[in-house]
Amino acid sequence: MTNKPVRPARVDEAEELTQIAVRATRNDGYDDVAIVRFMPALKVNLSLIAAGLVFVADGEAGVPHGYVAVRPTGIGGLILLEGIFVDPACSRRGVGTRLFATAVELSRKMAGNVILINSSPSSVDFYARLGANKIGTTPFVFSPDIQLSMFAFTIPPVR
Repeated sequence: MTNKPVRPARVDEAEELTQIAVRATRNDGYDDVAIVRFMPALKVNLSLIAAGLVFVADGEAGVPHGYVAVRPTGIGGLILLEGIFVDPACSRRGVGTRLFATAVELSRKMAGNVILINSSPSSVDFYARLGANKIGTTPFVFSPDIQLSMFAFTIPPVR
């Protein structure tokens, strides 16, 4: 595993990034029927890529191992984490942590002080380990039977 810098996503790799999200979601135990239902949340937002709000962690051969997307909410200082997805073949190697650090830096540049995270059940421990605080639950809009944990991550001041 390499520690190549995380870089801005390109519009031409949107399908490849969407497939990472699909593989990660399938790895969490969801079947094809669920994947189809979740697809609006799994498909990479081209507008966010064009705005420079999606970043990719590449492996040795320049193959994307994962990505992160954030967006401003319009509520002063509050940034929404659209998602972090890591290819299952690359999980537990620090890719998600590097992507989250990128989200924090990007949020800081957008004058953010809190990142709001709607976490899938499989990612709750990950966000808790990073220092995010659980603030509640919300039904997943594309599958209301699934409860997402809501977290708030306070962006630490720059030292």
